[in-house]
Amino acid sequence: MDGLFYDMNNQLIYTVTQINNYSADLLKKELSNVWVSGEISSLKKYPSGFAYLTLKDSISELSCISNHEVISNIEVGMEVTVNGSIDIYTIKGNYQFRINNIFLKGKGNLWLKYNKLKDKLSKEGLFDMKYKKKLPPLPQNVGIITSKEGSVLSDIRNIVNRRSPYVSLFVMNTKVSGQNAVASICESIKNFKELKFIDVIIVARGGGSIEDLSVFNEEKLVREIFKLNTPVISAIGHETDFTLCDFVSDLRASTPSEAAQLCCISTKELLEKICYDFDKIISKIQYTINNKQENLSRIDSVINKKLEKNMIINKQERVEFFFNLIQKRVFNKKNFLLSLIKSNQKAFKKYDDYKIKKLGYSIIKKNNTIITDIDKLNKNDNIEIDMFNGSINAKIKELKKK
Repeated sequence: MDGLFYDMNNQLIYTVTQINNYSADLLKKELSNVWVSGEISSLKKYPSGFAYLTLKDSISELSCISNHEVISNIEVGMEVTVNGSIDIYTIKGNYQFRINNIFLKGKGNLWLKYNKLKDKLSKEGLFDMKYKKKLPPLPQNVGIITSKEGSVLSDIRNIVNRRSPYVSLFVMNTKVSGQNAVASICESIKNFKELKFIDVIIVARGGGSIEDLSVFNEEKLVREIFKLNTPVISAIGHETDFTLCDFVSDLRASTPSEAAQLCCISTKELLEKICYDFDKIISKIQYTINNKQENLSRIDSVINKKLEKNMIINKQERVEFFFNLIQKRVFNKKNFLLSLIKSNQKAFKKYDDYKIKKLGYSIIKKNNTIITDIDKLNKNDNIEIDMFNGSINAKIKELKKK
């Protein structure tokens, strides 16, 4: 403690600093991480980044300190619940409440409930990294759990169609906010659980307030995601606040658009991978040829030392024959691989639907599936005609077979 104790008539005498420091230690120990509710009666912000405010109830007032970010949306007269600790400004001997979190009336209870459930599930191991599943290297079928209303679904579709047109999207129209949202999301998860061919599932929503996001903090939903064998990407669309679904999912994306990019490899990346693999194959073939040549050279040296001249000539001819045979086979294999790579590159260019459509052709889709056979269409079916600069929704009046 600062200063010294003095003994006057067997009585300890403290300095002012000692009293203030001792009081601060007591308050920090007893009143740390506590919750206080009240009304904001005054609020002042300073250039230093700190803000000073006063909380009051019907009888008393409490001086508080915080930073601008924490109280950015707070005004005088609001009913709030704050979380923090009591401290003493020892130089003046004034005590104040240091605010770490602040919520409008009622939001404090959500925060307490969130932390309590998070601790419970964390202790059970639901958030452990050992349970996280890796995304498949080349997913073909992606399941999406979201509402068809709003822009979330169209954002995901636009990115996937542009980057990875080979990927099929399967959408479960789901309530992601409001009453019955938890039951709706859980039902969609169970439905996808039955579809064994789904490679990845995206649970998506376009952000929202703390009350809106509370749907994704429900224990039932967290446990349902944990039981899935299919990898799950959470794309709740809120960069700063983490929901419990974010913690239990195998991967978290800050937005639905980012989730689409994370799970789908672009055609450009696929082509780069093919070229990379081709280079590796060629390098391996070259290494094998060099290694065989070295082995043949060693064998030739041994033969020269141990065999008669005529036998050596005979063996050399056989070695040359087999060497030429091996070299020919390796050369044929190399040409085959080169041909395969070129055909893949042509296939990528051939099936560039944008160029095809720009020539005047169109793609017909029914229920978001490309139709190539007239037998898959019926009279009065609703179809989508996809052109290079837009699409047309139409209804079939008549079918004519060739």
